[in-house]
Amino acid sequence: MTGRAASIGRRIAMPIAVTALIGFGASVGGSAAADERATTSERAVRVDTPLRSLTVIAGGDVLPESRVRAAAARAGLAAGVRFDFGPMFAPVGDIVRRVDLAICNMEIPVGRPGQAAGFAGRSPFGGNLLLAPHEIAAGLAGAGFDRCSTASNHSFDLGVDGIAWTIQGLNEQGISTTGSARSREESVDRILLVDGVRVAHLAVTTSSNTVPPNDPWRLNHVRSPEPIARRVATVRAAGAEVVVVSIHVGKELLPGPDPTDRTLVQRLTAMADVDAVFVHGPHVVQPFEIVNDTPVWWSLGNFVSEMGPPSVGRYADARTADGLLAFVDFSERGDGGFDAVTRSIAICNDLADRTVRVASVSLADPDLPARVRTELTGCRERTRLVVPDVS
Repeated sequence: MTGRAASIGRRIAMPIAVTALIGFGASVGGSAAADERATTSERAVRVDTPLRSLTVIAGGDVLPESRVRAAAARAGLAAGVRFDFGPMFAPVGDIVRRVDLAICNMEIPVGRPGQAAGFAGRSPFGGNLLLAPHEIAAGLAGAGFDRCSTASNHSFDLGVDGIAWTIQGLNEQGISTTGSARSREESVDRILLVDGVRVAHLAVTTSSNTVPPNDPWRLNHVRSPEPIARRVATVRAAGAEVVVVSIHVGKELLPGPDPTDRTLVQRLTAMADVDAVFVHGPHVVQPFEIVNDTPVWWSLGNFVSEMGPPSVGRYADARTADGLLAFVDFSERGDGGFDAVTRSIAICNDLADRTVRVASVSLADPDLPARVRTELTGCRERTRLVVPDVS
């Protein structure tokens, strides 16, 4: 995997502090006196506190639409449950579970146990209102995700209840959330302690399929960088050492960021101390870039969806089957700040059963079926045209 160093004063990570051994005397000649000294007086003492490090990853949009649900239902028959997303996400689980903080983007509301999922009506602005099955939360937890951004254009598709069901369903599986809230108190940004590092993850959406909630605190719906910058300043003042931001935007299928979205991120990273920005919503992979010394993934594409062939209409675009896992390796410097080294991994949705695969890992399997090999090769080639050093 290739890496980049980002620096807002974020230089390449310094090495771990050396541990010194104090008063450790080796026995020479094997005398009884030397042996006695070695067993009674020598002890290792750490001089410096070791520097800290952590790895954060983020994945693209989670959209359990009809073909995704059908595949999970087939797996559920064998497991004796309604839906089982475990087999679908298994190929990426080994990578996701290995990191310190794994972030997903739950684009559509999560339903109650047993509640019918799928089409939930038409938006007053056009487009469909959507609901994910309750079981998607267990699938994401099983894949290794620790936290989800829940701010998107679909967040309010099922109103206040949809926000509540989503947070409850994810929380029950041990996944924390940010971007929407059931109460004013819950809307306050929290600091996570991740391997001894104080991390803040914020999430906002710039668009909504419906009229946003009457209570603004229920959904972080913003159109300018100032409210995000204020939240960043607040968590920094509260002690956050690393701050990452998820932004869900409204313009879909573009090869690169919409000018309005670019301006928002440029202004945000100029006015706020942000360590990484993950953009969701376009449903296709867009370039990686350093903006004002901040790593920015302009779009992580889809983590899972029914988009891509054999869909019809604009979502038949093959690029909608592609996604990224964005990695940021944070390493503490001697001055207490953190350096960031980034990398990206191409992931691909199998068009037949919607299995989410790591392209480079699956393509190394000599027994990979020819159809899947062709799909993954196309996915990785398309992704490398946009993010040249992707693994």
